[in-house]
Amino acid sequence: MADEGRLWFLDWLRVLAVGGVFVFHTLRPFDDGDWHVKNAQTSGGISVAIAFLGLWGLAFFFMISGAAAWLALRWRTATGFLRERLLRLLVPLIVAYVLLSPPQYFIEEHHKGRSHDSFLGDAKTFFSDLRGDPPLWLRDTYHLWFLVYLLQFALLGLPIFLWLRGPQGRRLVDWIAVRCERPGRILLLAVPLVPVHLLFQAAPGPDHGWGEFVFFFDFFVVGFLVLSDDRLIPAVRSNAVYGLALGLGAFLVGLVTGIMDFLDAWWDDPGYSWPYVWYFTLITLAVWGWLVAVLGFGLRASAFQRPLPVPIARAAMPFFLIHQPVILLIAYYVVGWNAGIATKYAVLMPTAFLLSALLAWLLSTLPGVSMLFGVKRQALRQPEHDSGMAGEDTGGARADG
Repeated sequence: MADEGRLWFLDWLRVLAVGGVFVFHTLRPFDDGDWHVKNAQTSGGISVAIAFLGLWGLAFFFMISGAAAWLALRWRTATGFLRERLLRLLVPLIVAYVLLSPPQYFIEEHHKGRSHDSFLGDAKTFFSDLRGDPPLWLRDTYHLWFLVYLLQFALLGLPIFLWLRGPQGRRLVDWIAVRCERPGRILLLAVPLVPVHLLFQAAPGPDHGWGEFVFFFDFFVVGFLVLSDDRLIPAVRSNAVYGLALGLGAFLVGLVTGIMDFLDAWWDDPGYSWPYVWYFTLITLAVWGWLVAVLGFGLRASAFQRPLPVPIARAAMPFFLIHQPVILLIAYYVVGWNAGIATKYAVLMPTAFLLSALLAWLLSTLPGVSMLFGVKRQALRQPEHDSGMAGEDTGGARADG
C-alpha cells in the first residue's frame, strides 16, 4: 500500500489486466481453437499461451472487481452501490452492444463465408433476434459477456457482501484471517472452491454458461473477502512467491498429464469423470495460485503505489470496449496475406493497439460521449478518481477507513 494508505495498486493491476486481455485477443486468430477470425495456419505454442493466459487472467479481472466492490460499499449505501453499478456498467454495455456487436457480427459472418450481405443487411439480421441463453441472456455479446457477468455479480454479490460486513460475517472473516496469517495458509482458500467448481463446471449449457458463471463469481467474492480484513492483504503480499509456485506447479502438472488433450475433447462433450475431477482441481489451484502471485507482487511493486495517470485511467474502459472490434477488423485483412504467423502478428498487434488507444482516448475526452462508454464524471477529482475498467472505485479509496 502507498504511504497514504491508498489502494492505487488495484488501478495499475486493472490496467495491466486490460492489456493482458488485448494481447490474449490478438493471439486468438493464430491458436488452434475456433474464433471469430482465424488464420489458415495455427500454432500449438500459441494455443498453450492462450490456455495459460485464459486460465487465470479473466478470474483476476473478476477478483479485482470484487475487491473494488468492497471499496465502493465503504462510501455508498446498498442502493447507491446498485445505482452506480447500473450507470457505470449497464449504460456502456447497451451502447457498446448496439454499436460494436453488429460490426463484429458482419466481420465474422463474411470471414467464415456465412453471409455475403451488406453491412446494413447483416445488422438487420443481427437485431432480428437478440435472445440468448442464460446466463448471458443476449445473443452474440462477443467480449461484452464480461460486463453481462459483472452486472449480475453485483446484484448477486450484494447480499453476500452485506452479510460479510455484519456481525456473523465478521466472525467468519476473522476466523479466516487468523488462519491465513501463517505462511502459505492463504493458498488454502482454494480448497472450498474446488468442490463448487467440480459440481458446476460440467453442468450442460452454452459457451459462457453456468459453470463458468459460478467459477468467476467465486473469485469475485474472494476479491471482496481479501480486502475485507486488514490481515488478509499482508497475507497475500507475503505469500506471492508461494502463490507463484502453486500456480506454475499446478499448470505444469496439468500439461505433463495431458490437460490440453483432455480439454480439447471435453469442451465438445463435457461431463463428469475422474479425469475431469483431476484436471479441474488443478485448474482451481493454479488459478488461485496465480491470483495470489499477481496481487502479491502488485502490492510489492513500488511503481504501483502512486496514482494512475488520469488519461490512462479514463481511457481504460473505452479501450476494453473498442479493442476487440479493432482487432477483428485488422485481422480480417491480415490473415489473408501470404506471410507467416510472426509477420502477421507483428503487424496486427501494434496496429490494433495504436488504433484502439487512439479511439479510447477520443471517447474518454468527448463531453457526454465519455459517460456512455463508462468514464466516470468525477475522474479528475481526488480522492475518487476513475479506476478505468468496469466502473470500479479503487483508486483514492483509503485502506485505513
